[in-house]
Amino acid sequence: MNIAIMTDSTCDLDPGAEAQYHIDIVPLLVTFGEKSYQDGVDMSKRVFFSRLAKASMLPFTSQPSPATFQALFRRRLDEGSEVIGIFLSSALSGTYQSAVTARSLFHEEEQRRIHLVDSRNGTGSMAILVLEACRLRDQGTGIPDILAHIHDLIPRVRLFAIYDTPKYLKMGGRISGAVAAVSGVLNIVPVLTLVSGSITAADKIRKNPNAFRKWLREKLTKDLPDPQYPVFFLHGNNPDLTLPLREEFKYLTIQENTYTLCIGAVIGTHLGPNAYGMTYVTKEK
Repeated sequence: MNIAIMTDSTCDLDPGAEAQYHIDIVPLLVTFGEKSYQDGVDMSKRVFFSRLAKASMLPFTSQPSPATFQALFRRRLDEGSEVIGIFLSSALSGTYQSAVTARSLFHEEEQRRIHLVDSRNGTGSMAILVLEACRLRDQGTGIPDILAHIHDLIPRVRLFAIYDTPKYLKMGGRISGAVAAVSGVLNIVPVLTLVSGSITAADKIRKNPNAFRKWLREKLTKDLPDPQYPVFFLHGNNPDLTLPLREEFKYLTIQENTYTLCIGAVIGTHLGPNAYGMTYVTKEK
């Protein structure tokens, strides 16, 4: 049976991923002022971050409509495929719910051929799940086993990042003005992570690369990465920031399974330029 794998643009895979991995990537919308752009389609990441750095107000981001998902589901079902959709955490966006609504518009038999997953993740941590689903599909694994494996992996995915300025999280309401003020005065930043699909602070550290690498080193000794899965080094339009991390943690996995990923418009709206970090799958306890 053919398996069509879908995700959304917040997985932040590079252009060409649709053809390379044989997946569908549904773009979210990013609106600056009066003009809307399809994330990763109408505006490059470089242009987005350039505009964001000059913006006095955050751009508005919105999920794809149920009609967008309905049309794509219809096309893949008509081709004889079953669908696996892995989407941005429902705690961060209505994208997953839009897909659920679209599925409900089909007849019961067709609904059973559309399998939707709330990833509880985003950006590179969601990309890990998508690529793992692709790997299993290409090995001939059946849908029940793919879904079971992805659901087992979700709580094992780790993402840790720091930002360059609290400006964007503050503007977007992700942190309080008081926390932003302390960050600026004391030169302290939170290490951001995802817990139950929501952005939260794992810890607070001094704002310098050495402090972040030290924190990660200590974290990884207690929460060891599983080397059979990819490691993504993430950045907000400044890949050089990831170089010390790549060197520090090059032992984590084979080089061919290590990726550098630019955060896209939807997640980048909140973290801003020059954010960076890493994401991996922890070893099974």
